[in-house]
Amino acid sequence: MENYPRLFIKAGLVYALIGAILGVAMAIDPSLSGRIRFVHIHLNLLGFMVMFVAGVAFHVLPRFNARPVPWPEGVKYQFYLQNIGLVGMMALHAGGVAWRGGIFQGLFVLFAVCAGVAVFFMFYNLYFVLSPAQSAELPKEITGDMKVGAVLDQFPQALPVFMQNGFTSLANPTARKTFAKVVSIEKACEKHDVDSAEFLRKLNAVISGKPQASATPPASPPAEEKKSTGKEIYKGEMCQADTLVGSLIKIYPVTKPIFEKHYGEGCFSCPGQAFEQVQETAHMHNVDPDLILGEINQVLAAEIKKP
Repeated sequence: MENYPRLFIKAGLVYALIGAILGVAMAIDPSLSGRIRFVHIHLNLLGFMVMFVAGVAFHVLPRFNARPVPWPEGVKYQFYLQNIGLVGMMALHAGGVAWRGGIFQGLFVLFAVCAGVAVFFMFYNLYFVLSPAQSAELPKEITGDMKVGAVLDQFPQALPVFMQNGFTSLANPTARKTFAKVVSIEKACEKHDVDSAEFLRKLNAVISGKPQASATPPASPPAEEKKSTGKEIYKGEMCQADTLVGSLIKIYPVTKPIFEKHYGEGCFSCPGQAFEQVQETAHMHNVDPDLILGEINQVLAAEIKKP
């Protein structure tokens, strides 16, 4: 899970706990409700519910809808503005100065605006993640910052070029509809050790209609091309960076909790894990591949030693 979705969920749980404590306090002493009722309501609604929903939604929706968040920096701004606005409003109201006029009421309004802007940022990011991609004029040139999936959607004739340069996992339609939608060409070339400049030249030659040697293989890739470039693992072997995640979990089920810890349980609902390498999944989840490999091989070493 990414950093800010995790922080949203953690903050939401903290606010829920504080809200529960205040609720118990009002039940014991109803006279407190006049001062802290506003705080209690906003802790539960703006603090717990909105933050918890935002954290889960930012983690799940881009993956399920295969569309990236349109403004990633907005997730960070939303987190800080929402916390600043909520804490500021609660402090001023609990202190009994929110409605006294002057500077205190001005501050209260400012904190309320911060919270409102934060909710607007959430609306913008989540609404357009759920919206279907609008048809646009085809770009005249493919660039490195374009997403692999978007390029293949707009230029299906480019698929053979990807296949010839080692991106064999794209033979699977599921791969083209999931992680290919969020990985840029430049990043994909880096992962597969492909010269991005030369690769872009080949892609642009194909979409421009210029002749390209061996750029148009048969429409259906040969059976051997449909296999991943990753490696299977067998009993007694240690994990490598290019080991297939599906093979690893099948042979060593004890490694599954490691992936769940770093990627979340939702990772195993994705069919891509069957043909993705350990290092590929680590990069896609912004986790250090060496960290994952170290933990996996520590578990494998203990497993192999068992009689």
